[in-house]
Amino acid sequence: MNMIDNKRPQVVPRLLLTITKEEDQRKLEELFDSINVPVCFQFRGKGTATSEMMDIFGMRGTTRLLSGAVLPKSQVKTVFEMLYKQLHFRHKGGGIAITIPLNALQNHILQVLDEEERAWMEIEAAKKEMPKGEEEQMGEKTEYTVIWVSVDGGYSDDVVDAARNAGAKGGTVMKGRRRNSKSVSRHFGIKVQEEQDFVMIVVPKERKTEIMTAIASVCGLGTEAHGVVLALPVEDVMGLTN
Repeated sequence: MNMIDNKRPQVVPRLLLTITKEEDQRKLEELFDSINVPVCFQFRGKGTATSEMMDIFGMRGTTRLLSGAVLPKSQVKTVFEMLYKQLHFRHKGGGIAITIPLNALQNHILQVLDEEERAWMEIEAAKKEMPKGEEEQMGEKTEYTVIWVSVDGGYSDDVVDAARNAGAKGGTVMKGRRRNSKSVSRHFGIKVQEEQDFVMIVVPKERKTEIMTAIASVCGLGTEAHGVVLALPVEDVMGLTN
């Protein structure tokens, strides 16, 4: 399998992550199909924000749909416009969207993105501009970070509590499985494969270290939760407030 570094000037890949209500799945898939997104991953989870924050976002008591789509950086602005209008991201509970830079990608996927980007640029050249002021509300460059935590099943509440105590507002919890190397399993006394809770938390960049440290102290690899905590950079964001 050939991998290619993100040095080609003609296409710069990004991972678009959206958190929406489960009932928006069809609309989101239709949107991705309309722009020929080559790869999309979807997961279901639950929100972990406080009841007050859930009310603010209009998503209390609903199942979350987490979608990850690979697309060219040049399409991000247009996709944000479509999310803003077609999935009502402008309204309370419409959803959250962020983009994460990708440093490398399989050649075949990169070639597809390159072809789609060239065709898309022709469409964009003839497109009318959005009403002045609306684009500024839709999306912006930010100083956010995604904290991704993997812990043994049943410990997600401990992660969320630790994050909240350090200043986070909440996150999204998903179920899955983690596979460890034999050396890690021997070193920490854990199984090679374990059922896991995954917690995704979007936080201001300046709070990243504080929140990660708080989570690791309560749910790190040396604890009963056997947690792994990592951070990913966020480039664009929509649907979040400080």
